[in-house]
Amino acid sequence: MPLELNENQRMIKQTFRKFMEKEVEPHVEKMEAGEETAFPFIKKMIDELDLMSMYATTASAEVDEDRLQLFLWPTLIVEMARVSPSFAFGFGVSIGLFAGNIMRRGTPEQIEHYGMPALKGDLIGAWALTEPGAGSDALGGMKTRAVKDGDHYVLNGSKTFITNAPCAEAFLVYAKYKLDDGRDSVQAFIVDRGCPGLTTGQPFKKMGVRGSPTGEVFMDDCRVPLANILGGGVKERDHVKKSLAGERSGIPAICLGIIDRCFEVAVKYAKERQQFGQPIANYQLMQARLARMYTALMNVENIVFKEFLAGRRLNQPVADICAGKLYCGEMATFVANEAVMILGGYGYMEEYVVERMARDAKIMEIGAGTTEMQILTLARDVLERD
Repeated sequence: MPLELNENQRMIKQTFRKFMEKEVEPHVEKMEAGEETAFPFIKKMIDELDLMSMYATTASAEVDEDRLQLFLWPTLIVEMARVSPSFAFGFGVSIGLFAGNIMRRGTPEQIEHYGMPALKGDLIGAWALTEPGAGSDALGGMKTRAVKDGDHYVLNGSKTFITNAPCAEAFLVYAKYKLDDGRDSVQAFIVDRGCPGLTTGQPFKKMGVRGSPTGEVFMDDCRVPLANILGGGVKERDHVKKSLAGERSGIPAICLGIIDRCFEVAVKYAKERQQFGQPIANYQLMQARLARMYTALMNVENIVFKEFLAGRRLNQPVADICAGKLYCGEMATFVANEAVMILGGYGYMEEYVVERMARDAKIMEIGAGTTEMQILTLARDVLERD
């Protein structure tokens, strides 16, 4: 059954939806064509919805005692994705992966100069991990290297499939670094656009999420000040796996936005479309499609809002995070494709939102770890338990 919300929660959800429908949806077509970017609207959203206050409250020690905080961020992401999964991607990378990592792990100076401006929407951030030869094997196959040279680190290597890369103003770049004992450690470096030796490629032409610019990042003897290593010094252990878990845990909310919008469009169309003298919703095969779509909607909603439903933060094992990303990604693709089938020829046309959603949904099974990697990681975590 749908979430039972109180008046305050319904008002928050309606506020998010109204902003996305009024301020963002009219610009989605131009964003998809590369004529506009999401970032001016992200800045406007942060200001008008006072997301900084929302972030401050969520980051406070009392968050576990306030059930509303467990509702806010998932709802915001869902409402973004209902209108534009691309918008949600740009926001999630700049605010979540770039700013979030700096706010949690950065020095006071890094938080002041990079974390806070990104949270306010004044700075566009990118999270640069994936490489041309290291996708699923992101850490083991990493070729980008950092070598200390006086008061700088020198970075050499390249990254690909990096969200926000073509327009980012700062990058969180991951590189291998040799510790004093000779072991390799993966470290994160904050690199400004304009830093000598750093360049970016043209935006990729993609199947979906075209409104989210994606590209390559190249480092050729890129000199980064010592102060720009995340946290201010080389750490024995990196935080990449935790960041990946955070990225994966955010995917279900985007999936839910896609599913919710597609189901809404499909139901409306099935009730209005007449064939053989009656609405196609009267036919059992159409009802079967809608029933499966609704089942997926309810299951994904329960995954996205499980902490809200439980009323507390949950300590999710790796298997649970992977299972959520795996299932929700597959269901987003399934529901979007079902919506296309219900709309028939109209569902295949660009002017109907389900065509775009069907293309956008596929990345949910690829980004933040492919379906195969979710299955392998999930199975290993389960089998290693006592």
